[in-house]
Order: sequence, then structure tokens, then C-alpha cells
Amino acid sequence: MERFPGYKIYEEYNPDQYKTSVQKKVERVLGEAQKERGRMGPETMEFRELRGREAESLRNFFGYDVEVPPLPAEITMERYEKWKEMGFELHYLPAEEMKKDRELPGWKKKPRDLFYENIKDKKVDADAATLPGAWILADTREKPKYQHAEQMYQDDVLAKTLEELRKKKVIGAFEVEGSRFRISWDELHKPEVKKAIAEALDVPEKYLRLPRAIEWNYLGNAYHPSWGDTDTWEWFEDSLGEGQRRLAVGYSGIGGLSSVGWGDPGARLGDLGFRPQVVFSRE
Repeated sequence: MERFPGYKIYEEYNPDQYKTSVQKKVERVLGEAQKERGRMGPETMEFRELRGREAESLRNFFGYDVEVPPLPAEITMERYEKWKEMGFELHYLPAEEMKKDRELPGWKKKPRDLFYENIKDKKVDADAATLPGAWILADTREKPKYQHAEQMYQDDVLAKTLEELRKKKVIGAFEVEGSRFRISWDELHKPEVKKAIAEALDVPEKYLRLPRAIEWNYLGNAYHPSWGDTDTWEWFEDSLGEGQRRLAVGYSGIGGLSSVGWGDPGARLGDLGFRPQVVFSRE
């Protein structure tokens, strides 16, 4: 077929050469946005919404904006959904020093003066009043009322694990085999106990520990004020007197969220329970 005159001119026509720089820039931006939407699945969107909620909560508590970093790689959507079903929440705890004299909008119940006196006297670690600057996984369960040591945390996902540990005599015997009470601080830090709890929660064992008192106090003020409403205690990671004692807090009779006490790490008491906490990598 014979080509008409000027065919070559149309064949080599390139419309991009006639676009203005503004048009090209707009198309480039739109193209990048389209690619981003393609990469942004439901997981990323939900986690971005989570970061937004955390930023708002932190603003309400501190009275100013706090940067919330992306979630660590260990936190997958599958795990996130599983943890929610278990009654656990993800929160970001910024690297803020919670000094006694700080006046913050959301800090209604500060730890008792005794807590800060022990820091000043170097009986408690110097950074005991500083939040970790990390994402954490927190158990949201209410702290139960004391019922002759037979009380249980509601719908406890650790009950079966603790029952098995008692049957294996890894932790001390107790009639209520699935109870979080009558377990010592020392028992909670046995490698086989930490491993079993980490497996039950599907978390890296190296990130599992008890909350520190200031972390529990922040979470209680910001999200769970009822944690201080009952007459039981909970173990905490903090050391008192170079490990001779361990902090315990939460007793409603001496301040609830503000209460700070301590116990022998080997004690197994009917009114002293625990809640696990996961502190994820800061990378």
C-alpha cells in the first residue's frame, strides 16, 4: 500500500514534546500517587490509621504533637488481628521523661512521691520515670478484685499456659491452676516461663517482659483508668534496692494508678498478679 505524503511526519509524532513543564510535573505526581496506592494494601492503611489515633492520644495527654514512627516489621497484619482478639492493644510510648513536676493535660494520677524519692535516693534505676520510645503491646484486661485469692483475669488467654506450667511444676502449685496470682517475680522470669508466654502470645521472646511502673501509669491514665479501681497488685519489671525487691503497683487502697509498693521477688501472694508486655525493637 502506497503511503500518503507526510506519513513519516505523523509516524514520528511524539505528543510529550508539546506538553508544558507544568503538565509533565502534574502527570508525574499523579503517576507516583497511583503507584503508591497500588502498594498501599489494607494492612498499610490500617496501620496508618493506628498511627493517627496514637498521635491524637499523645497530643491529648502531653498537650503537644508527638511524632509517631512506623510500626516495626515484627508487627504483621495477621498478628495484629490475632492480638486484638486476645484483648491486647498496640501503643506507642515516646521517649519522654515523666518528671514529678511536669504538668500534662492527661496526667491526672501521677505515681506517689515515694516512687520519685526512691529514684532520687538511687534505690530505683535512674531512668525508671522515662518512657521507652518504642511501640509496645499491652494487655487491656481489667485488674480483678480480690476474692480470697480465687480471682481471675477475664477471658484470660494465658490460663491454659499457666495451667500447663503448674502441672509441670515450673511454677508453684495453686488450686486455681490457670490463675495469674500466686506466681513470684522470679518464676515469671524463668526462661521456660517466658518462652511459654511468648509462644501463647505469638511474640518474639526477647521483647517480652513485665511493664515498668511508669509505663503502666501512663497507659492507665491515657487509656485504662479503671486499672487502679481494684484491691489487687501487679508485678512490675522495676528493681528496688539492686534487685532485693521488685515494684508492685495498682492497689486501690493507696492511690490506685498512683500507688507504688514492692515485694520480695520470690513471694507468691494471692493478691499479686501480673500482665505481660511486649516492647518492640526501636529500629
